[in-house]
Amino acid sequence: MKAAVCNASPMIALSSIGLFHVLGQVFERVAVPQAVWNEVMANRGAVGTKELKSAVDNGEVMVFQVQNQALVEKLSGRLHRGELEVIIGALEQGIGTVLLDDRQARQLAKTFRLEYTGTVGILLAAKAKGLIPEIKAYLDALADQGFRLGETLLRQVLKLADEELAWPNNTAEPPQG
Repeated sequence: MKAAVCNASPMIALSSIGLFHVLGQVFERVAVPQAVWNEVMANRGAVGTKELKSAVDNGEVMVFQVQNQALVEKLSGRLHRGELEVIIGALEQGIGTVLLDDRQARQLAKTFRLEYTGTVGILLAAKAKGLIPEIKAYLDALADQGFRLGETLLRQVLKLADEELAWPNNTAEPPQG
């Protein structure tokens, strides 16, 4: 298991499907920069606030302050502050893995030679560890809440999870016409 610095979107997504707890089971240590804490906690009662607060109170998630705010400011504009603090904070903390769903944020993480994964990768890891029996139902639940995952990526993910995509006509192929 590795340590990881997490952005708001994976925590909110996992909370929305009742799986926030798998973060601490998939990763040895989970850290959250102050900007991400502020973003999640800004709307008390919103999805993820209770879970994050409880995890911090129980010592399962560590909140930290990013020191190089000048670099955060310099890189501002392309990404949200939370995403920038996740990347810069990971470098400062010596943590090589970041949890991000945003494609542009992942590109920047790659530039800094950080490993990255997101909500779907966390679900795959949770299934591999036997924490959840399948991921398809959770992906469906996320899709019902507006989480976007293209058909090609969905097929790849389900293949990695040894699951199949079943269409309404109960086949692996989309309905014709």
